[in-house]
Amino acid sequence: MRVAILTTSYPRNDGDPSGHFVRAAARKLAAEGHDVHVIAAGGSYLPSLRPRREGQVVVHGAGGAALFAWPGALARARQLPLRLVAGGVVAASVPLLLASLGRLDRVVAHWIVPCGYPFALFPPFPPRRPLEVVAHGADVRLLLSAPGPVRAHVVSSLVAHGARFAFAAESLLSALMAALPLGLGASLASVARVEAPALDVPIDLQASAQLRASCGLKPGQILAVSVGRLVPKKRVDLAIAAAEHARGRARLVIVGDGPERERLEKRATRMGVSSAQVTFAGLVPRPLALAWIRASDVLVHLSEAEGAPTAVREARSMGVPVVACPAGDIAAWARTDPGIVLCAPSAAAVADAILGPMR
Repeated sequence: MRVAILTTSYPRNDGDPSGHFVRAAARKLAAEGHDVHVIAAGGSYLPSLRPRREGQVVVHGAGGAALFAWPGALARARQLPLRLVAGGVVAASVPLLLASLGRLDRVVAHWIVPCGYPFALFPPFPPRRPLEVVAHGADVRLLLSAPGPVRAHVVSSLVAHGARFAFAAESLLSALMAALPLGLGASLASVARVEAPALDVPIDLQASAQLRASCGLKPGQILAVSVGRLVPKKRVDLAIAAAEHARGRARLVIVGDGPERERLEKRATRMGVSSAQVTFAGLVPRPLALAWIRASDVLVHLSEAEGAPTAVREARSMGVPVVACPAGDIAAWARTDPGIVLCAPSAAAVADAILGPMR
């Protein structure tokens, strides 16, 4: 089967933390014997004239790097609205790249907006290709924040096209269905399923041991790690407050970068938190981020809005406990996984969970 995958997030190299779950899905399809072509925004400002081959997967660059890059299109657009122009570059190049691939048996669009709608829906060459739309979280939250008629138009257009949907989390599907007119919500449910995204977690035990040793932990001290974009909804400031509340019994390493970093660093300074309590590791290659998780005693994930958070799934696949606030499907996971401890969004509750009896 000849498959095209449309995405606005795809790793440019093995160390890039962006869209690694899309790459894992592409590699899975290729391993099943399919001819897989990824059309990916980002990486360059203009579309690439030559695709690159990654093993059995062929990647076609659609341009638009000004918008589609770390720490995400929404964050970058808020920083500089002019970057939205880059969306037009991708919108123009995707249909041409699709047409250049010739006959396609299936198109998979990762993210309802913009990959499912409009990129996969309105090319200038309009053959009706079997379409699957994968919803990861940010796209559903964007639709939920949009006016009702806009939200209904996007979903009804895809349903009318015959698209099928895969949601990364049950909570995402339920929230979107509840926000649609009753009949449209039922139509969506009839063509939707919940399926966790593919996950590829390479483990470097030597790197993990070296990172843990570099922290200089005191006897009995807990190493807690937070991994993700530094944006408000991740509530990394709450993790910093919890580290201060732990009063030296826990060391927090914050892995990631984003528009909140400067504010978070200043907050840590104002709170009197020392570098021995909280360290900002910055944006690191994905293998190193995974090594930090593996080196830790606990992953701290306090996001207020989630679907099926990848960092939590990565930690649990490595046997690392997780302290999290209930968001998305995390609460459902915790009911069957004792390695996930839920806590209230307060410094004291998070600190108690980090230092609690699960370790």
